[in-house]
Amino acid sequence: MKGLQQERWILLGFAVLLALLLIAWWVAATLNGSNQFTWQIQTSQIRGESKGIQISVGQLVAEIPEREERWVLQFASSHYDSEQQVATTKNGVCKVTRGDKIVTVFHAPTIKVRFKEREMEMSGGVTVVATLPRLKVNLESLQWRWESGELVGIGKVKIEGERLKAVADRLEGDTTLQRISLIGNIRTEVIEAKSGERR
Repeated sequence: MKGLQQERWILLGFAVLLALLLIAWWVAATLNGSNQFTWQIQTSQIRGESKGIQISVGQLVAEIPEREERWVLQFASSHYDSEQQVATTKNGVCKVTRGDKIVTVFHAPTIKVRFKEREMEMSGGVTVVATLPRLKVNLESLQWRWESGELVGIGKVKIEGERLKAVADRLEGDTTLQRISLIGNIRTEVIEAKSGERR
């Protein structure tokens, strides 16, 4: 009989923890009365901690109707600090779509999602694949303001495209990398088309 009561308390505790997690994400998403974003969270394991919530294997989803844009951040683990309204994810992959097409994919060992500022801070060696201009970018860290679509990359930047390679100290641009500016010590190399290839 005692074992059954303990199981009920454990299940009740887990249900309360899950409800608190969902409320915390909802509060973060609706901060400042903005209804521009739709948040979803999917998790497989949740563990409560004194200053936040630990999540194992999950994803965050946000929609930005003005640009018909949606991003999905999948992660191996995450810690959400409810006081700061910051989620710190490990081994994250963020896919940005417009309409039904993937336009950009971000890979980073650490991604901090700052809900108040509506930005992601990626670090630890970031790889960005932009499908529209067909570019691959590697850099040390990247800040993305998803509401405005602005990117700022810091550290050595390496760009590889079909017809271009470049190295710079910094990068600024938009979410799709169709508009980019290289800053600092810049080196570029134009790759000539092989015979039979389109220019």
